[in-house]
Amino acid sequence: MKRKVEINKYTGCLLGGAIGDALGAPIEFMDINTIKNRFGSAGITDYVEHPNHVGEFTDDTQMTLFTAEGLLRAQNRATLKGIGGATVTITYQSYLRWLHTQGISTDHLDFGWGDMDLDSGWLIKEKALHRTRAPGNTCLESLRRGLSLSPDRPINNSKGCGAVMRMAPVGFAYYDLPGTFNLGCELGELTHGHPSGYLSAGVLAAIIEQLIDGASLREALDAVLPHLQSRPDHEEVLCAVNETIRLANQVDSDRGDRQMQVENAINQLGQGWVAEEALAISVFCSLVFENDFEAGVLAAVNHSGDSDSTGSITGNILGLINGEQAFPQRWIRNLKSADLVRQVGEDLFSWCKSDSFNSDQEWWEKYPGF
Repeated sequence: MKRKVEINKYTGCLLGGAIGDALGAPIEFMDINTIKNRFGSAGITDYVEHPNHVGEFTDDTQMTLFTAEGLLRAQNRATLKGIGGATVTITYQSYLRWLHTQGISTDHLDFGWGDMDLDSGWLIKEKALHRTRAPGNTCLESLRRGLSLSPDRPINNSKGCGAVMRMAPVGFAYYDLPGTFNLGCELGELTHGHPSGYLSAGVLAAIIEQLIDGASLREALDAVLPHLQSRPDHEEVLCAVNETIRLANQVDSDRGDRQMQVENAINQLGQGWVAEEALAISVFCSLVFENDFEAGVLAAVNHSGDSDSTGSITGNILGLINGEQAFPQRWIRNLKSADLVRQVGEDLFSWCKSDSFNSDQEWWEKYPGF
């Protein structure tokens, strides 16, 4: 495992994503004028979905947690059994557990590798995750149909943001940038077959990996973009990221109404329904507000588009950069199931409590290697 940053950066990454997700969820389908008319000129500034400023995350965070579960199971298997190379398959199985929480059966699927123990591990038993929170149709349908990773026979031609929005934990899983980028792409391909869908997922995973290794966000982008450019059909994602950097530089150097500059820039980048736009908006907000978690996340949700996904991705990035201590405490205190999200972040920090000679039974029951 790579050199670890402080544990509050791990929990900050996952909790930050859940906070941005919960802030954006109630306004996901509103345009910016409606948001301002309803909540004031600054837009939404707190949770509004439930009474007493209580917020609740959506499928974005649910799938992020199951991504983390798959990675932890795969690492436990590799450590104790010496069997690597199964990360994609094991994480796919974790996604099927998420599918089960949405009330969809997987009994009809022929996995080709034997039966899957649907009820194993701890995450599937968390009742808070058995909530249908506006799951994306592409993720539901592709997982319902079954596994397909062949470049010649992609699962679909979707580039929706459902792949990139769940990919932050992959940045914690690998020692090297190429491995992280490739794994992010492979896990994205499980549900989204368009190159812009899965390449955006690879970019986010690689950005997280670089931030963990101590890079600034701009340094991370400089390191990641050559790997993106080496992949076929990368042009759309590269164009979106380059435009993000240009607009962030322009906001940093311009004077005047900063809020209006940010809103105009986000409008130019799109609405976030597709992967490269969600990535671009999130990276833009993170560049402009790199040291201000609250301002960055609020900018990421207050726009006419997929507010919970852009809020979630921005929260992942800025939560890692700034750590949990930088969050407004009311946002942690009033977030439903915050302790569950924090636990997964702490487990990613632990990574594996067994070694090749000694099995931690409690850890194996929590993250069995299958």
